[in-house]
Amino acid sequence: MLCLIAATLLLQTAQTGPAEDAAPAPADAIAETPAPPPTDATTLIARFDEQYEAWGDLVAELAGRKARERYLAELLLPVITRSDLDDGASGEILRETRDTISEVETANTRWAIAQLDPDRFAALELAQPRLAADILRWAERDESGRGRVIAALEPVALTGRYDPQAFAEMADAFAIAESRPQIYGTVSTCVEGHREPAPLRAPDNLDARRIALGLAPMAEAWAALIAAEGETCEPSPSP
Repeated sequence: MLCLIAATLLLQTAQTGPAEDAAPAPADAIAETPAPPPTDATTLIARFDEQYEAWGDLVAELAGRKARERYLAELLLPVITRSDLDDGASGEILRETRDTISEVETANTRWAIAQLDPDRFAALELAQPRLAADILRWAERDESGRGRVIAALEPVALTGRYDPQAFAEMADAFAIAESRPQIYGTVSTCVEGHREPAPLRAPDNLDARRIALGLAPMAEAWAALIAAEGETCEPSPSP
């Protein structure tokens, strides 16, 4: 337990991977034949310049922030895991360094949340999926940023680059938590012993929203749910 803060920090900074690794595109997405890559120098140089202009500053900013978190872990972990420390020294070191670590992590998390512009994030995820995944991972450390995460991911999910079921469940759970009707119909509730969908936003347009995201129509999905879990249910105990 004494190593928890530093070990968690080190693991966070070590995590990498494209966004599609964490949330693969749907298996039934329509495959399009990609255009052949350009081979002429003029086009490739222009593409290089365009990508650097678009994302160079963001890549540099993220790299610097990741390096700071990694540096803290590399400073702390070798110290608190020494076997020759005085009794209680590890705990005291952790307590005294916790504020510094928290300050850096909080600043990075807030920065990541600020990058979740719905009008820009889909382009970032397409061009730089690893960078987008790192930003999302940091933003998700603060539950208060959940709304911005969902708004940024929606255009990504609608283009098939994020698992539709995972996105729908995330969006619906967030709506229900804020006492709003769900959007995609993934949340059910128990009413007098019978399973029913939780309140829905614009029910007449539900299937259109689901199909646009890559989900089956509600009747089909509901039938599968009933077949798997049954029509009857036990109400959740009151808090």
